[in-house]
Amino acid sequence: MKAAVYDAYGSPDNLEVREIPEPLCGPEDCLVRVRAAAVNPADWRVLAGKWRWITGSRFPRKIGIDFAGTVTEVGAEVARFSPRDEVMGSVSYLSNGTFAEYVAAPESGICRRPWNLSIAESAGIPVATTTAHLGLTHRFTDLTGRKVLVTGSGGGVGHMTVQLARILGAEVTAVCSTAKVELSRSLGADMVLDYREYPDAEHVARDLAPIGPFHVIFDCARSLPAGAAGRLLASKGETMLLSTEGKLWKFLTANLTQLLPGRRTWALLAHPDGRRLERLVPLFEEGKLRIVISSRYPLARAADALRESMAGHATGKIIIEV
Repeated sequence: MKAAVYDAYGSPDNLEVREIPEPLCGPEDCLVRVRAAAVNPADWRVLAGKWRWITGSRFPRKIGIDFAGTVTEVGAEVARFSPRDEVMGSVSYLSNGTFAEYVAAPESGICRRPWNLSIAESAGIPVATTTAHLGLTHRFTDLTGRKVLVTGSGGGVGHMTVQLARILGAEVTAVCSTAKVELSRSLGADMVLDYREYPDAEHVARDLAPIGPFHVIFDCARSLPAGAAGRLLASKGETMLLSTEGKLWKFLTANLTQLLPGRRTWALLAHPDGRRLERLVPLFEEGKLRIVISSRYPLARAADALRESMAGHATGKIIIEV
């Protein structure tokens, strides 16, 4: 099969599409013919070796975690899926890769895809949606009357967080660039701040202060100044960090606050969760959630898709069609 692989950590220049053996379907796996995959910032961070303390040094490595496609084979212990099922899901960074014609995905990480969405749209759902839902419901089972702040509200996780927060009853404040202001409003944000209208991030934080305090802060853009999140949080609020840049000490320091009774920080690492994803599918089918696609690339241009993600200006999800 064709797959995007790399033989050493580094930049997207290291990525090469070439023929490799199809993955084996284990007893708890579904072998899926991938039709589309989605780019996540974690993809190019892993490629850069940011998490080599987890991913190790065995090469060649495949890349990609989001996918949508058709089941072609199921393992002996798989109970929920059959060949020809249309599915979507995600896989672990450690042993798999979805920028490929086939992926062997554990049954626990996949679900049927929404009947009313395209393959490309379905591929953009898993990581962004489960990350947003996991973070929003981590500390609060009910967000009614609570306040949520989302920075980078026009990005992959950001645009899903805005929508889910509204569905869960929260009052949502979004921070984004000028080009994404109208999108953030259309997704349900009650208030939108255009960070380009401010001289620096500290001034953005000052204007956010009277709007808060916030019960959940999703700093998708990693743009809040040091200490600002603490000042903006409610007394029992929680800040979600989507990236610790592969630094183990930063990950551990953030999560140590989970032992404290007051304000907390959580370095959020969403794992493949087909059951959670399955519960959210009806929201897409009912039109309550929508996925925004920034751009589409063929598998041969997977490196260009990563470069667009690294630039940090994508609106919604970047899709690789296989």
